[in-house]
Amino acid sequence: MLLRALIVLAFFIPFCCKKSPTPVSIDLGEDTILTACTPVSGGPETIVNVAVVIAQNSQEIRVFGLELSFDPLVFQTQKVSAGNLTGSWAAVDGNEVTPGTLRVGGFVGGGSPIPPHNQGALAFVQLKVAGSASPVNKTSLICINHYTDDIRSFRPAPSCATFTLKK
Repeated sequence: MLLRALIVLAFFIPFCCKKSPTPVSIDLGEDTILTACTPVSGGPETIVNVAVVIAQNSQEIRVFGLELSFDPLVFQTQKVSAGNLTGSWAAVDGNEVTPGTLRVGGFVGGGSPIPPHNQGALAFVQLKVAGSASPVNKTSLICINHYTDDIRSFRPAPSCATFTLKK
């Protein structure tokens, strides 16, 4: 739980504050990938910011792909944007391939590759809680899986974030 709180502070403060956040360093070991969301609960129309975060990549990253899955009865995709590690890349984007499955990827193009031993966000995904969302206090998972290209060997820690639907 402390790890999730530190990640939220490190990566989501820019969504909430105008001042620059103080970077937080977390040692998760090499080639780790995880997801976190903020807020962790809310009602219909709530915007949920999801970060796809890596830690301590052992090799340079020039291209990545993964799938983000969620309950399509609870969430609607709003947008996908580059993370702090991929801001100079030619493309970071997402495509909803089936309801509740978003394929997210990016490539460096003329930008700067991610050098080894970095940590930060590859991508940010914004979801909106559906206006007619399911029952109150329903727990819904937002998960990442099917890592490809330069992140195919990464291990999740954790691969899912939990969101609780409130009225």
